[in-house]
Amino acid sequence: MNRINLARNTTFYTGALTFQKILAFFYFWFISNNLLADQLGQYVFALSFTTMFSIFIDLGLSPILTREAAKNPAMANTYLKNVIGVKLPLSLLTLIAAWLTIYFSGKPPAVQLLVYLASFIMLLDSFSLSGWVIFRSRHNLSYESVITVFVQLIIFILGLIALKLSGQVKYLLAGLLVASLFNLAMVTLLLKFKLKFSLRPSYDSAVIRHFLSILPAFALAGIFVKIYNTSDSVLLSYLDSDAAVGYFAVPAKVVYAFQQIIPAAFAAVIFPTFSYYYAHSQTLLKQTFERAFVYLTIVSWPIAIGLITVLPQAVAMIWPDYLAVVPCFYVMISALPFIFLAFPTGYLLNSCDRQNQTTLNRGIITVLAVVLNIILIPRLSFFGAGLTFFVTNFFLLLLDFYWVRNVIKLSYRFLLVVTLKTLLACAAMVAGIWLVRPYFGLMIEVALGAGIYFVCLYALKGLNLREMAGFFSQSGTEPQDLNNSSL
Repeated sequence: MNRINLARNTTFYTGALTFQKILAFFYFWFISNNLLADQLGQYVFALSFTTMFSIFIDLGLSPILTREAAKNPAMANTYLKNVIGVKLPLSLLTLIAAWLTIYFSGKPPAVQLLVYLASFIMLLDSFSLSGWVIFRSRHNLSYESVITVFVQLIIFILGLIALKLSGQVKYLLAGLLVASLFNLAMVTLLLKFKLKFSLRPSYDSAVIRHFLSILPAFALAGIFVKIYNTSDSVLLSYLDSDAAVGYFAVPAKVVYAFQQIIPAAFAAVIFPTFSYYYAHSQTLLKQTFERAFVYLTIVSWPIAIGLITVLPQAVAMIWPDYLAVVPCFYVMISALPFIFLAFPTGYLLNSCDRQNQTTLNRGIITVLAVVLNIILIPRLSFFGAGLTFFVTNFFLLLLDFYWVRNVIKLSYRFLLVVTLKTLLACAAMVAGIWLVRPYFGLMIEVALGAGIYFVCLYALKGLNLREMAGFFSQSGTEPQDLNNSSL
């Protein structure tokens, strides 16, 4: 297998995702300030509703394809052809189910049309994902990184044109549909001409039986995650109003952007690495997990605490019409460290054949999320959905750790010391921001706060730049090159 090192993958992919999320942020800022809250709510509802159904197309096949193709690259094309073959009938059944559900849901025809458009986006994105995971399994994210940027540019340009010319939500979704078509076309061309893959659907009984034997846990986990990620917006629409969905979308979009920029990019690289080390070196598996946990700790806590510190100023400047969401923003931003840290725990369990435990944990928090939302939304509206978000992410990390400790022997003292050093540096950052606030604007506060944090963390020896660089430059190599690696 051609192993591109983890440093190049993580840096390149994270850079592309960062650029994409910056564009996506400005795009969302533009539409949220140019649509009424109920229009924004309808837009978010349509995407959330179809996202909830999208798991029935994939059924957990993508993480299985990633893991199995990473373990056996010679079979990757065979695996992909069979995944395509399985997805085709699932796609038809899922479209019918989504259309019938929204048709009989009581939603107005305009909202139903948005769901119909979003369902085709769901379909295209599902098949694109199956193609991209082949490249991820080969530790090559460069192509996906570039195409990700172009996809967001298409969404950005077409969305702005549609909003300026029509002001109608359906044309925003049409722009997303064009971008999804481009994404699928690009990954198809790369698979055919770069990897020389055949994309003809296949039904190899041995491969399908193998996938089906491990599918239930991944499928259930996927169902739980999709329901968990979309139930808040869907329930808000039915239990409150489209306007409540629009208000909730503002903090949710910010949290999701941070989630996708750093831990998701890291996880896209680390998942096949975990799978490889699980098969070849328990020592390196433990070291890789602990270091991933450390690096996400020293990134997630200052982001969360820093955002909380400047939140009222930031919302007043960026979303002056959405000041009512500040309390909801506080509780959702507070969940960021738990969200970040649940990425390595969840991916470690999946890569080490502990998908049943991952499924159980996601099932528990999904039930908890639905129950809490049903109880809290009628009483607290979108703040109730935000509170549910915080509680469930906190419990998910605790549940994951319960099982992770049975897979690898964790150095709890080491992890605790790093966390305490991070929080001390965060305290210095907050103090610095408060001291300069009377004299400088928001951007200077943020820059100075970040500088104070990293200087303090380095002084506390919570940040070892040489070790970090060594880890990222070596993690994609063969295990025998890492025998001298230590925490």
